[in-house]
Amino acid sequence: MSPARRSAPTVLRLLGWLPVLLLLCPPAARGDCSHPPDVPNAQPTLGELTSFPKQTTVTYKCDEGFVKVPGKPDSVVCLENDKWSEVAEFCNRSCDVPPRLPFASLQNPYRNQNYFPAGSTVEYECRMGYRRDRSLSGTLTCLQNFTWSKPDEFCKKKACPTPGEIPNGHVKIQTDILFGAAISFSCNTGYTLVGSSFSYCSLEGENVKWTDPLPECKEIACPSPPAIANGIILEQHDTYIYRQSITYKCEKGFTLVGGNSIHCTVKDGQGEWSGPPPECKDSSQISKVTPAVQKPTTVDVTATEAPSTPQKTSAVNVTGAVIIASGIVAGTVIVTLVLVKIFLDRGKSGSYYTREQQSAHCCI
Repeated sequence: MSPARRSAPTVLRLLGWLPVLLLLCPPAARGDCSHPPDVPNAQPTLGELTSFPKQTTVTYKCDEGFVKVPGKPDSVVCLENDKWSEVAEFCNRSCDVPPRLPFASLQNPYRNQNYFPAGSTVEYECRMGYRRDRSLSGTLTCLQNFTWSKPDEFCKKKACPTPGEIPNGHVKIQTDILFGAAISFSCNTGYTLVGSSFSYCSLEGENVKWTDPLPECKEIACPSPPAIANGIILEQHDTYIYRQSITYKCEKGFTLVGGNSIHCTVKDGQGEWSGPPPECKDSSQISKVTPAVQKPTTVDVTATEAPSTPQKTSAVNVTGAVIIASGIVAGTVIVTLVLVKIFLDRGKSGSYYTREQQSAHCCI
């Protein structure tokens, strides 16, 4: 038997195992695509995919720090020839989204953009309430280290009008009168604030203005003064304002007890009188109530016996009498001493003779 005839049964036996071998072969061996190709700076998003039959699409995601270049495809497709479609590098380094500035916002062309390669620029426009300072640049640049250039404050706050002054009050500017600022109002003592106590520099259309007008400071008035029985108020008025006073006077035959005037003052922002009004009492009742003044008591200084029950007024009078008597005695002693001295001095200065001198004088 020839070798070819001897090998025929062997070939037949191998063909009988072909279905089993097809079942045991991996999917790629049955006409599917292999694992998706590598793309620089990106990774395929496979999810739960383990096989890739024809027309399977796999999308890539850029690595951290890289951004998809707009307009470039980021996916591959398994073709009929069991090969993946071509894909170019689409992930590149980029600056982050441009910074949000408190005084400016990105212009429209850049608001939805997310790819900013080195050297790219973006432009801003002023927000409402701000004005453009043309001397400063409103452009930011993505630098080579993929950070944005430092922005200048190229938009300045708009200013509200000068608030003015309040008669009998004060306007307090907290910081300035620029957009967003606040001012407060207060009144002098004796006046009350009518209106808002604060106002803010706020937007109105494209301009700024104060939210509230200047308030008024009105005089605080006291209630009608209290009337008193048997008395009148001199020079009455319809209203009484802070620090204004009134004077009371009693009718004939009555005496004023207490201060004759009170004045209008302020407490907790309300007007009130400084105190209670006086009273007008019957003069005859006043004289009965008033204690009689005792006459001074004359006391003999030489007396040695003191009164058994001295009164306060008597003690005062005794003290006065003792002082007077002491003064008289002291004065007498001083006068006596002066006279004695004068007499002695005169005796010393005069001339006199002894008996022997008188005899001698006669003989001469």
